[in-house]
Amino acid sequence: MQKIVLFLGFLLSTEVVGDFLILECSKVSNWIDNKDIAFSLQIGTSTKKVLQVFQNRQLQMQLKETVTHFEIGQYTDASETTLIPVLKVNKETLMADYSNLKKEPIFCKKV
Repeated sequence: MQKIVLFLGFLLSTEVVGDFLILECSKVSNWIDNKDIAFSLQIGTSTKKVLQVFQNRQLQMQLKETVTHFEIGQYTDASETTLIPVLKVNKETLMADYSNLKKEPIFCKKV
């Protein structure tokens, strides 16, 4: 019985990990030092929630996933049809194609 519970726990935990992505984002693309990290994004693709973590604060936002981008922001109402994006991260390049935070490019990498 314990083996079945452990197996099911492992199976479910790998499913959760598959639906969770952590990105570290920076204004520089060379990643020499951890001091260059501006923030990290903890993206829950199944929960459609994103936690943006800065050095001294956190923001919880919502996720709209398209074929090409992770769009991060807030929906205008409970129907979740219109998202006001704060950040759009290209899934292939992991570069923020749009950000209302800074006008400088933002580079991200998977952790």
